[in-house]
Amino acid sequence: MATDANTVSSRHIQLSNNSGECNRLYDFLDETLQQLPVTNEFRHDLKLVSEELLANIINHGYKKNATGTIDITISVDAQRARITFTDSGKAFNPLDNKDPDTLNNLSEGGMGLLLIRSLTDEQCYKRDNKLNVFTVTKNYNN
Repeated sequence: MATDANTVSSRHIQLSNNSGECNRLYDFLDETLQQLPVTNEFRHDLKLVSEELLANIINHGYKKNATGTIDITISVDAQRARITFTDSGKAFNPLDNKDPDTLNNLSEGGMGLLLIRSLTDEQCYKRDNKLNVFTVTKNYNN
């Protein structure tokens, strides 16, 4: 995977919405992130974020026993890595939570978004043709 200033590379994987797919996600991330000139901490951060996003989609995006797929794309350039999760689960924008008391009243379910925000530089959600598209970006210099 090239990472010079003019080249953007990307890799894609499609997973089922079940927790048994976690190992496939880890292998995919290891193969992709190992090629980047970044620290182990950087790789670890993106793995944690990806694990949290996958778990949220599996646990909350689909009705119990419903089958679906989750498309994951990692795009890299000379400055950053972006990971995009696309799924057909129910519409939900986790970035819409504007409640100022969120930090004071965190339940187990509220920690994931804080983790994602603290370990990435940008987060973006959109609903596109009945698909959830959530992208996180982490810059190399942070």
